[in-house]
Amino acid sequence: MNLRRLVVVVAAVAAALPGVASAKAAPQCPAKPLTLVHNSYGRAWHTHGSLYSCTTVYGHRRVVRLGPWKAGGKLAWAPTNAVWSVPGARGDRVYAGSTENGRRWLVGTRALGGAEARIQRVFVYDSTAAWVTKGGAVVFALQQPEADPAAIGTLPGGGTPAATGGHLVVVGTWTTSSPTDLGRTVKLDSANADGDECGGSADYRITLAPADPATRIGVTWPGGWSRLFCG
Repeated sequence: MNLRRLVVVVAAVAAALPGVASAKAAPQCPAKPLTLVHNSYGRAWHTHGSLYSCTTVYGHRRVVRLGPWKAGGKLAWAPTNAVWSVPGARGDRVYAGSTENGRRWLVGTRALGGAEARIQRVFVYDSTAAWVTKGGAVVFALQQPEADPAAIGTLPGGGTPAATGGHLVVVGTWTTSSPTDLGRTVKLDSANADGDECGGSADYRITLAPADPATRIGVTWPGGWSRLFCG
């Protein structure tokens, strides 16, 4: 079950129990200086070189330090996970972790796995992350891979890219459009989800349309997910 479906279920249960819902106010994440992103589920902010997060997902407020932060970094924040970049001397390093307990599954990872690069934009969806580099490379990351990735359509080189370091796939590099325009076509989603409220698996996907908007290509990668503090 992905986050969106679970939120719908939680909301339906709350609506069916008005007495319980009204007895306890919904948790809130108060405003913070230097806020980078905020929505109805929480916010992320930085202070003194650190990135912090507050989430109210599943009806509990949890505040954690996610990791280091520097000016010029990029952040994508979701109620359960976040991915961000930290500029370095030779390239940007990537971090990804849980907004519920702060545990990270990418820690100072090079933008191209085995090589340095500067990042244009980052993305997050459930237990996946992705980014587009300023050189036009698209990278897909999965927290809990359960099988090998497979190509969707025809990618540069004609084959299926191999996983790098267990968590990363360099989907390909495109220089016919700007990194900004390329990033606008990137989409993360999943299919064939199976599990319960505490965890499960799905085919996680990244697709993009570097040439024709009607033709999306990318990678599908089976992976698992688990909900923290379940039960």
